[in-house]
Amino acid sequence: MPTTTLLMVCSEKDVIGAIHKISAGIDKLHFEAAASINEACFRLERPGIGLILVYLCPGTKVPEVARLLRTISAQQQAIATLVLGDDSQAEKALALLRLGVADYLSWPNDVGRVGYLMEMLTVRARFSTPDLQPVAELAPLQEEDSFLAMGLGNMLDQVKRAASRDVTILLGGETGTGKSRLARLIHEHSPFCEQPFFTVNCGSLSSNLIESELFGHVKGAFTGANQDRAGKFAEASGGTLFLDDIDGLPLALQPKLLRAVEERVFEPVGTNKSMPLKARVIAASNRPLEEEVAAGRFRSDLFFRLNVVGFFLPPLRERSGAVRALTSTFITELAGGKGSPIHRIALDALQALESYHWPGNIRELRNVLDRAITLCPGNEIGVDDLPATLTTAVQPATALPIAASPAATPASLAQAKGKAELTRILAAIQSQKNVRARVAAELGVSRNTLYKKLRKYGLLALPS
Repeated sequence: MPTTTLLMVCSEKDVIGAIHKISAGIDKLHFEAAASINEACFRLERPGIGLILVYLCPGTKVPEVARLLRTISAQQQAIATLVLGDDSQAEKALALLRLGVADYLSWPNDVGRVGYLMEMLTVRARFSTPDLQPVAELAPLQEEDSFLAMGLGNMLDQVKRAASRDVTILLGGETGTGKSRLARLIHEHSPFCEQPFFTVNCGSLSSNLIESELFGHVKGAFTGANQDRAGKFAEASGGTLFLDDIDGLPLALQPKLLRAVEERVFEPVGTNKSMPLKARVIAASNRPLEEEVAAGRFRSDLFFRLNVVGFFLPPLRERSGAVRALTSTFITELAGGKGSPIHRIALDALQALESYHWPGNIRELRNVLDRAITLCPGNEIGVDDLPATLTTAVQPATALPIAASPAATPASLAQAKGKAELTRILAAIQSQKNVRARVAAELGVSRNTLYKKLRKYGLLALPS
């Protein structure tokens, strides 16, 4: 029967002693302590670690724990991570849970649950013999793995520079391309990383609710307003406010948001008293906001004010190597969170993932791997563990629509120009196999311009 190691990351002797005492009552569990994240990362080179327990000392920051998780992921080890802290660190708890820690526990209030999870999360490692031979060669995650795994390495320097400055940022791209994840990464690489990060989905709330959610309200402002309520602009003070689906913000509220972002002040509903806006604003849209402006559904001045720095996230199908890297990231993150022994994927399963079109982008890939890890009976994801809709999906090369030769000369110069433009776009799509980044480069236009042309000629549905 193998012995596994519990690695405690903590510099406080009282906490170390208490955890050591709990671990002594668990069969075949060896206890070790590391005084810092750096020391813990170094110790990961030794085999046999089954669980890492991190105590959030006052100086411990979320990015440091994230670095530990990246190191675990890079070594493709199925190591679960628990975090202990006090009740005042709710924002850190939420951030760490999103990064993939198995659980966040209040110390010393959750002593009983700490012991229970220590035993449950190491039971497989202590009573089975792991097979660590890799089946599919998954890309190791580098220091900036979160950006690289998302296929965003080409914009990494720009993202880091924007994150370090207090500027408004606009993110664009299809649903599921990782805009929320990128917004979180920008926050974590910013000077405000220790401050709150709040998300408001502007497309899911009614006009009355979204106004109160953003700006807050005072007692008596409307029916049901029985007490003052702080909005997200106030709660995110000093941190970051992420406005998702900004294209869904009602037109009537857009002037108020414009003033808040432009003048850095806002008024809660029901009062004329101005409050300072001290949060950085990141906005995101699934639709091209230029088109929303042209259609009269979005104010042009608000668009320009939000788009101080803009990043467009291409679909997953257009990100070279991203499926492989994200698969590595998600297997480690999801398996660690579930205490699962899965640490690898069969080559044919990985090839199936890389061949799929991913209409739901990164979100769909994560859900597919979550399902596979949940249902997989062993420690290796095979092709049979993937959804049948994915493995049986045949994506034949759809014949590109070719414009029929007109029987007569086009009636106008505009028609002739449109036909020539369509023919040139189709030729580029065929020569570049519909990889749109390369199509745009061949045509000498931006990706946003290419998408407008594809939409104009009804070519967006072509599989890449």
